[in-house]
Amino acid sequence: MNKPHSAARKASSVERGAERTRSDPRFRWAAEAAPNALIMVGADGKISYVNGQAEKLFGYSRKELFGQTIELLVPKRVREHHIKYRQDYFQQPTTRAMGQGRELFGVRKDGAEIPVEIGLNSITTEDGTLVLASVIDITERKRLERKLAQTETLAMVGSMVAAVAHEIRNPLNSIVMAAKLLGAGDLSGEELDQVRTALTNESQRLNRTLEDFLQFARPRIPKKEPGDLNALIHEVLLAAKTDTAVAGRTVTKERLDPRLPRAAFDGDQMRQVLWNLIRNAFQAVEGKGRIEVRTEPHDGGVTIVVEDNGPGVPDDQRERIFAPFFTTKAKGTGLGLPICRSIVTAHGGEIRIDSGPNRGTRFSILLPL
Repeated sequence: MNKPHSAARKASSVERGAERTRSDPRFRWAAEAAPNALIMVGADGKISYVNGQAEKLFGYSRKELFGQTIELLVPKRVREHHIKYRQDYFQQPTTRAMGQGRELFGVRKDGAEIPVEIGLNSITTEDGTLVLASVIDITERKRLERKLAQTETLAMVGSMVAAVAHEIRNPLNSIVMAAKLLGAGDLSGEELDQVRTALTNESQRLNRTLEDFLQFARPRIPKKEPGDLNALIHEVLLAAKTDTAVAGRTVTKERLDPRLPRAAFDGDQMRQVLWNLIRNAFQAVEGKGRIEVRTEPHDGGVTIVVEDNGPGVPDDQRERIFAPFFTTKAKGTGLGLPICRSIVTAHGGEIRIDSGPNRGTRFSILLPL
């Protein structure tokens, strides 16, 4: 029978505590001088104080806000959830940012939503706990972030167009020249074979370049199926060694752990990753070094290592090695390693590089089972 009266007395005591807090001249001076909107709320969610910045931000007068629940300033679509969050917060009030990892919005009197950041500070009074919310309008910051993102996107598109033009121009020039020679009709049998070979090689080169750009621009979702990574690695390494123009007299070593568990992966995509890394290793040692490819199980997954004893990657280049269009080769789009990282990441894995001047390069692929 006495519970309603007890609850009323508790609510009124909290209100008195809020009144004493906001009537303190030191609090009022600090709150009105604050650059951010400040809103004080009790455990019942009712607003007991706002400063001038809060009036400007939300478009309400203090008189309109006093006694209203804080959900008035929350978008309708999340009000129900906000009530639960508020109640949970008052169970364990701490000083912290609100909604970490989520975008937060406030609602103005005119119905417009504004992106905000909110800091929560609990105030313990003899009559109960109050929360002072500091609200910052981040509309301008969001606008600048969008502008920066757009600028970066345009810069990326510009780099891509320049790289495409550069990589396509050479094979196209070769194809045009070969076509002119064929049109002349006065080639010997040997010269005719040379021109046909050039046409085939340059057409394949052009196709590979376009494939790289398309895959980078529109990465494909991996179709993962359980498979034998050791068998795939052996197959790719064997194929790479048959290209004597690149492999030369390179000494290769396989250390494929027979205990390696079967993992789920996209065979075509992982073949491309391994091909890129192994070919890069062959090119790094210039046909006269050593390459080792090994596998080993680790907690919850498998590790694939491709290591060479080539000249290594300089410190200033190692941080950029996975950046699109960055390449240390005379020929190449600079998309091979970014595509590798994109594929491995899409598999839920990670690719790492360990390298330095005169100490070779080791790429490690960590894949989950």
